[in-house]
Amino acid sequence: MKTLNKDLIINIEKYINNYEKITTANAKQAISDFDENWNAVLNYSANDTEKQQSKYAIALVLLSKAIFIIPAKENVFKLSTLINEYEKNVKEHLIIKQTLFYNLGGCWHKLGSPYNNRVIEAFKKYVYYIITASPKTDYLPTAYSFRKCNTHLYQSLINDQLNISSPTTFNDPFDCPIYELLDNGEEIATLMRQAYKDCVKIACFTKPSTETISAPVSNEKKHEEYDNGFSNSLMWAHYADNHKGICIKYNFKYSTSLINQGRNIVSYFKDVRYSNEDMRKYSKLNDINDKDAFFLKGKEWEYEKELRYLYFNTNDKEEHKAIDIPNCIEAIYFGLRCSEKDKETIMNIMRNKKFITEKNGKKTKKSVLFYQMKNDKTQFGRIIAVRIPRI
Repeated sequence: MKTLNKDLIINIEKYINNYEKITTANAKQAISDFDENWNAVLNYSANDTEKQQSKYAIALVLLSKAIFIIPAKENVFKLSTLINEYEKNVKEHLIIKQTLFYNLGGCWHKLGSPYNNRVIEAFKKYVYYIITASPKTDYLPTAYSFRKCNTHLYQSLINDQLNISSPTTFNDPFDCPIYELLDNGEEIATLMRQAYKDCVKIACFTKPSTETISAPVSNEKKHEEYDNGFSNSLMWAHYADNHKGICIKYNFKYSTSLINQGRNIVSYFKDVRYSNEDMRKYSKLNDINDKDAFFLKGKEWEYEKELRYLYFNTNDKEEHKAIDIPNCIEAIYFGLRCSEKDKETIMNIMRNKKFITEKNGKKTKKSVLFYQMKNDKTQFGRIIAVRIPRI
């Protein structure tokens, strides 16, 4: 593709200066000027300088505002083509892309309910670029997941997969404030809510404790550990079927977090923030950042020490999904009341699976470890993990 020539760059600069503020009075002329002068602008490409790309993007934002005021169908279709071309050719400018796709969704909405699907698709791209531009964790997280023993668990262990779900399926209706924000009865908020519901999936974990106390190792087959992520009694009660389930220790790889702009997928880990603020305040806001949208919970949940994995895919629509995470399970802890049948089933599934560690570029395969939770006889109310020898 050709780059922008000098005359086109001059025209873009004039356009930005002339229509710095789009109003009802100048919107029609702004659309007309774009049409008359810039037929060749579609030949603009990623070879242009960042400054040129930025100016063209600003002009597109102004055009989208004008079309929002005068949303003729042919203009909205043209705007959609221009924005998609820009997205394809430029890999950066994530903030500008957020604005462009939000404005495009608003323009489709102005055309009426027959275009609701196009509204939702534009909003999916808007949310995608919000999440892509957000800060990510810069470490390899170790995390614990408390699970009930059932066919879903067995299947995920067999297939080396992680089950992730839409926050709309969570028990706590305020678990993700984004849904409170988008529950104000407005039609456009309902469409935005659908975009989130289709694409956002989350998995919840407990972080390791900052303090770990290890009892003396009496032999190679027995090891007791205190006060770590797996010893949270409330988590065992609430999420592991009152100790009839298990706790899985994961050590995730960098490949679990990804940004794939070609496929519109982004995923990452982030710690949950706990607050005493009234979550209902979000229904009165016009926007919300990802930190508050997906990683904010009430103070009463602080005992969970939660770490979240967020997965966003613009092509998803189902509420539940399984993603591949091979060689990430380091250990499994069986609850105080976990049945012998469930223990046997899980140990058989995991017997030949390996956990892979990597240090200084060298990968090492290790067997998955098994522990049995037991009451600590030295301190009432505390539980410990005792290593189960492999057979």
